[in-house]
Amino acid sequence: MLAPGGVVVAAAISRYASALDGLARKRSLDPQFVAIRDRDLVDGQHRNATRNPAYFTTAYFHRPEDVHAELVAAGFDLPQVFGVEGAAWILADCDERWEHPALRADVLAVARALESAPSAIGISAHLLGTGRKQ
Repeated sequence: MLAPGGVVVAAAISRYASALDGLARKRSLDPQFVAIRDRDLVDGQHRNATRNPAYFTTAYFHRPEDVHAELVAAGFDLPQVFGVEGAAWILADCDERWEHPALRADVLAVARALESAPSAIGISAHLLGTGRKQ
């Protein structure tokens, strides 16, 4: 039970995660993946009946505004939603960039700039929602 004034942190997977991951990994060549991705985009229901572990498990994927709405519906004040990875997770050379100090600084600067921008939050594969109990 959360005490009054306590902070809740909720994790979610972005509705757009598999679409972006599939784009980065050229998974559109598999019609089974395309069907999974397309359903994700329509209603957030990620249903992997293929048993291919690369296509993740069965789950619900949220839009950033869904996480916000759920925090509000649960009665939390000051709801906020943040993107965890930003756009860097889809970079094929992210590990190499991370090893270069100037490129790492650039990745972090862009992530900070986009982490709570409503129009860009969904590019993160994972979302964090926060709120305070009344």
